[in-house]
Amino acid sequence: MARKKNKNDIGESIDLSRKKVKEFDIDMNIKVAYKTGKIIYGRNQVLREMRRDTFKMLIIGNNCPQEFEDQLNYYKSLMGNKLFFHKYKGSSHDLGLACAKPYWISVIGVIDAGDSDLLNLRSKSN
Repeated sequence: MARKKNKNDIGESIDLSRKKVKEFDIDMNIKVAYKTGKIIYGRNQVLREMRRDTFKMLIIGNNCPQEFEDQLNYYKSLMGNKLFFHKYKGSSHDLGLACAKPYWISVIGVIDAGDSDLLNLRSKSN
């Protein structure tokens, strides 16, 4: 004797173990921070603001010049290493596109993350 399937039986046949885990999308979060928060990009502007100690984190492009990275690390050590650096996986061109700019951006300083989750990168890296 065959068993009739009810409408409620359909939900039981779904395999929930294949559910995808949501990954952190840094490009989307940079766009959200650019629109709702306050970020500064560019070498000279970031160095100027770094002296005022206003940043919560810095996002550095993968192909940022080593001399500039050394200068940023020097300022970080003067501040007591309380500033968080995130090394962006893409190039400076990709970082510029994440900010919706048609030019290369080697560093982004986040003053206020706005509605984005950029500051959660600190806890993920630890």
